[in-house]
Amino acid sequence: MITNKLLEEKIKAQKRLDEKAHHDIKQYIENSHKSISKIESKYGVKVKYVRKDCGYLESLQDND
Repeated sequence: MITNKLLEEKIKAQKRLDEKAHHDIKQYIENSHKSISKIESKYGVKVKYVRKDCGYLESLQDND
């Protein structure tokens, strides 16, 4: 596998997040959403989520 320092850090971060969520994908996503909400508030930005549906990407409506 081709790797570099940035990719290695990404993988380490994902492993830490997975361990924090006790290998539960639902908890992983909830933790990620909470972190993103904090970042949005701190920096005054809005993160938009997308999903892949039938090969097309479409914006998800804000469910907050």
